[in-house]
Amino acid sequence: MNIVVAGECEKHDFMLVAAVLLKNYFNNEVMIISDNSRHYQYFEGEVSGVKIADSSATVKPEIVLYDWHHGYPEGLEDEVVAYATTYERQAMENVDLLLNQKRMPAVLLVIEEECGLGLKYIDRYYPVISSQISYISSPERKIDWVHDGRVNLKVDKDFAEAVNDFLVEFCNVPKVDIKRLWQYARKRG
Repeated sequence: MNIVVAGECEKHDFMLVAAVLLKNYFNNEVMIISDNSRHYQYFEGEVSGVKIADSSATVKPEIVLYDWHHGYPEGLEDEVVAYATTYERQAMENVDLLLNQKRMPAVLLVIEEECGLGLKYIDRYYPVISSQISYISSPERKIDWVHDGRVNLKVDKDFAEAVNDFLVEFCNVPKVDIKRLWQYARKRG
């Protein structure tokens, strides 16, 4: 399973939690591949059993999540496609570019921040994208995980719901298993 989340914004917290939960659910090796190692470098190639690599990785397990910032990864087939954006102009322009160059995403991941814009603006700006998942950005979560070098699964409710929606709708995780999956992943650390 190849899952691409493309967009010029910080989404490593979302990718890390999704990867950890997928690893625990499918009991398979999971890898995150990114074209921007800025945040992932602190995890030293692995976090909570999830392998982390840069775009030059050649050996890939069955489940790979691509955290892409510039363009789109080459040579993939049958991937789940999501675009990610914040309300920042450069992030939205990157999604515009992706929409012009690549196929329509299954979902738009909106990382909300405090500003005058909101989800209604995103709805009007991207009327062609029918599905959205959003959560509120947490600088503490993003920074703490990088400094600790581990993923803490005690997260805000809106963030957990966004990850749950993504796993259920696009990663073949049954909704009835979500609550137990979080409990199991928290126990395993």
